[in-house]
Amino acid sequence: MLIAVRAEVESVEHWRDKFKTHGNLFKSQGVSVAYMGSSEENKVIAVFETDDVEEFKRIFNDPSTAEAMAEDKITGGVEMFILDETFTP
Repeated sequence: MLIAVRAEVESVEHWRDKFKTHGNLFKSQGVSVAYMGSSEENKVIAVFETDDVEEFKRIFNDPSTAEAMAEDKITGGVEMFILDETFTP
């Protein structure tokens, strides 16, 4: 299952560097791969592939994730989307 998380950050470059240090946290959420993207307005998105949506959500709401986000200098606007539907045109 794919899960997207969107946020606003202080610095995209800082976020990219720090994001890559959270491998153990992501693995505990069942994440096998994480895709990263950004806009010019310091908005970022990460799309995670996980085999355990419930565990991902549980750990996402854990204080350890809040600490990781603080290290990443996330300034607000965090949203999570469960990508639970596909369409083939």
